[in-house]
Amino acid sequence: MKKSILPFVVAFIILFSSSFTIHARDDFFNAQPSPIAFLFNNSYFTVKPDLRKCIAPLCGGWFVKAVNRKVTQCPDGTVKKECYVSTEKINIAGLSDIQIDELHQAMSESRVLIQGRLSSSINYGVLEINNAWLSATDQAPSGIFLSVSDNGIRCVMSPCPSYDGQILNRYFIKSLAGYDLSEVGASDEQLTFAREAVNSETGLLLAGRFVEVTGLAGPAQGIAASQFYLKIESIKPKMCFPTGCSSQLCSDTDVITTCEWRPEYACYRNASCSTQSNGDCGWVMDDELRQCLAGWVMGDILQPKTTR
Repeated sequence: MKKSILPFVVAFIILFSSSFTIHARDDFFNAQPSPIAFLFNNSYFTVKPDLRKCIAPLCGGWFVKAVNRKVTQCPDGTVKKECYVSTEKINIAGLSDIQIDELHQAMSESRVLIQGRLSSSINYGVLEINNAWLSATDQAPSGIFLSVSDNGIRCVMSPCPSYDGQILNRYFIKSLAGYDLSEVGASDEQLTFAREAVNSETGLLLAGRFVEVTGLAGPAQGIAASQFYLKIESIKPKMCFPTGCSSQLCSDTDVITTCEWRPEYACYRNASCSTQSNGDCGWVMDDELRQCLAGWVMGDILQPKTTR
């Protein structure tokens, strides 16, 4: 039994302790590529559009780069500063059409941080998007990319290491006494969302530089952000139902209306009320409902009401 397990143990030790040449060794804190990120193949990337003029899919896709890395392993096995992929595959369930358009727009403006993997389809690379974060402003990020989260530590005197800074695409954490978002130029609403993200499971993703924080407890390290990113969250389907005095409206909350009756309201009796592509509740405009409503509209036009 021991002999059968030994080869697997040795293989795991070699895998864990090796330099993981999927990325070249660099001088970033003398750190090695994350074995966890390697095993699950779920890394963080920046994206910019390919503006070259040639026939697709040779051009017109995306250039992607692993953050906090000098090089990135491309789908064809080569190692480059950045990799070309011809298309993207969005694996985030529950996004509305509006959110997908927003994501594509952010990618075209290089204002997105992607968590996912690079794969190949036939002869061309594919960026598989498992999670995405949009930048708060159009300011270009600089410095180190990391996730800042509240670790629950509280001290009598400041500075206090109340935050953990998980270096993206790395397997180590930096203790932080604070984070400064003032240089990003974000709105008050975005700053509120950012503070909420610090207390979330994934933390607040940002790019920035380490700075010294001083106080009665002495010097400590903080982070000054050049940019921060807010996550695109899946929209939970709403519980939609007919409402209004004549059940002529579709909503996820009770709506009070006046109770005059219009003949076209009968069209909604057999119609479907559900969540639409934009995430809001609405009637499903199938052929039957469309024809029924059109019939009543034409009836009003051909038989106008008379006044006495």
